[in-house]
Amino acid sequence: MEYRITTQPNWHRIVEFSVPAADVKPQLDEKYANALKNVRLEGFRKGKVPPGLVKKMFGKNIESEVFNLYIRQAIDTLFKENRFDYLNTPSVENLNFDEEKGLTFALHFDVRPDFQVSGFHGMPVERTVYVARDEDVQHTLENLRSRQAMIYSVEGEAQTGHFIIADLQELDPSGVPIVGQKYEKEVIWLHADRPELTDQLLGVRAGEERRLTLQPQPDSENGAAAPEKHFQIMVREVKERRLPALDDEFAKDLGAFNTLEELKADILLRLKAQAERETQSRFQEALADELIKRNAIEAPPSMVDNYLAMLIADVKKKSKESIDEARLAENYRASAIHGVKWYLIRDRLIQQQGLTVSDAELEDALTAMAAAGEEGAQRAEKIRSSNDQREHFRNALEDDKVYAFLAREAKVSEVQRALYEPHTHDHETH
Repeated sequence: MEYRITTQPNWHRIVEFSVPAADVKPQLDEKYANALKNVRLEGFRKGKVPPGLVKKMFGKNIESEVFNLYIRQAIDTLFKENRFDYLNTPSVENLNFDEEKGLTFALHFDVRPDFQVSGFHGMPVERTVYVARDEDVQHTLENLRSRQAMIYSVEGEAQTGHFIIADLQELDPSGVPIVGQKYEKEVIWLHADRPELTDQLLGVRAGEERRLTLQPQPDSENGAAAPEKHFQIMVREVKERRLPALDDEFAKDLGAFNTLEELKADILLRLKAQAERETQSRFQEALADELIKRNAIEAPPSMVDNYLAMLIADVKKKSKESIDEARLAENYRASAIHGVKWYLIRDRLIQQQGLTVSDAELEDALTAMAAAGEEGAQRAEKIRSSNDQREHFRNALEDDKVYAFLAREAKVSEVQRALYEPHTHDHETH
């Protein structure tokens, strides 16, 4: 048996094998001879089945049995004689047997990339520091207030900001109702961003009917103006959304707060913690992104495919609806490639810089976690009781070491940014 190794892009390897016909043919002949002796077919005596019929019926199975022996031998020989850190089970391609040329086939597999991480010393990275401000506290209060809003019926005329519940019947230009174009209990929000609708409904009351004329948006393809639409509207109800007052009673309704000031202080504390987490998370992303740019490695296809397979399996497990696996894989392929590259760089950097976490370091971290309180003690005990949990925790500690190392090596500049950017409008859609 002879073989030839070919190095392909993206850490792919192709190994072409050839086995002389003189080695393979006697085994095939022996298998066929045994089949001829033992096969039983209706209409033929044992051992008298025509060889051509035996080959037609059992040839594929016989060949597969013989060829698989050589494939297993090829894999054993290849990995004994060569040090491949392979990532996936070799696949067999181009399997062919010729009575003169013999048996030929190729093994395809990916190997773990072998490279040195570089470019981290002095690499420029921007660290965005997120800041929780008084405006962010007010923004959070308004969100909480909005969730506590109550809906009330309005006895009088509809005004801007009110909601109308109505039945709509579309009409043709002459005013005749269009069959099948009636919409019941539609909710219409009257607000300044929809003047073409709001202006026609201001002042309407429950039980009242009105005619509406609306101009649809122009056709997106040719820009032509769409014809006007006409509706007869019958108002069922007029409602308004009332926000609770921002006072001590509001704070008491939300939890163990006696005053609004206590609620504000709690919100600010939580926002500061959120800002710190956001700052750390985005900084780590920036470090990883910059290092990936500076190390032009290719992501082995098998690792990308495995990443996507796990992602799709996770989505399918959580989703109650059918998903388009091909589209999902296409949408997330770039993210998978990025994730695989970072995994490889991180792993190699840990080896290069000695950033592994020892058992003693892991135990020290668990002891510190347990000392932080009852919740920490329970979490530490859970991690200690599971090998998978321990390794997951070890990986998290190694992440901390990697990012701390990169932060020390990088040339870091800082900018400040509000935790929440101001928005001109908070739109609701109805």
